[in-house]
Amino acid sequence: MRIDIWSDVVCPWCWIGKHRFQRGVELLGDAAPPLEIHWHPFQLDPDAGTDPVPLLEAYTVKFGGRERAQELLSHTQATARGEGLPMDFGRGQVRVSTLPAHRLMWLAAREGDAQAVAEALFRAHFAEGRNLAATATLVAAGAAGGLPAARVEEFLAGDEGLAEVRAQVAQAHAMGIRAVPTFVIDGRLAVQGGQAPEVFAGALRQALGDRGGAAGSGGTACGPDGCEV
Repeated sequence: MRIDIWSDVVCPWCWIGKHRFQRGVELLGDAAPPLEIHWHPFQLDPDAGTDPVPLLEAYTVKFGGRERAQELLSHTQATARGEGLPMDFGRGQVRVSTLPAHRLMWLAAREGDAQAVAEALFRAHFAEGRNLAATATLVAAGAAGGLPAARVEEFLAGDEGLAEVRAQVAQAHAMGIRAVPTFVIDGRLAVQGGQAPEVFAGALRQALGDRGGAAGSGGTACGPDGCEV
């Protein structure tokens, strides 16, 4: 079964949603179908550049005050840790363009393991506070997906995949996708947000022709965490 996921690597609910989706698959047990997962790029902050800006500083401006920004980060971090994810906004996260990371995902889909690279990028940002526009960070994430360092360095130094990634970002907007994560199951059912595992399990059952559940919408993806344009 094909699963299409629109995501941004600096979206905390995308990381949370990724793991909740996996738990939803596990809930199906032996009834779970083989999955073919395809990642698609989305940029929550297309105006971000490659010069790092402290994330708390950027959020202070975006959400109208330092106290509010800290409150949102604390809430999101607590939710992630409740899912077993080591999210830590005290690691010095920075605001940078995610375009280089999406290009790496494009390469991984063709020459490596995109699932592993996605997980490595999420962990690099949310658990380790690494700069997602830095070559060293991207080389390490690529290695997690089986991409040789020399290949990633050469790739990042050129413009291979750049036009394709930009076209995919534009396509997402043309399709009406305004928030991430967005999961499309079997090309027919859309689940938007970091939904509960039971919601994902229900959507998968529905796609399999079972009446055990239905796809959800809304939820936690588009809340004060900033995962909406």
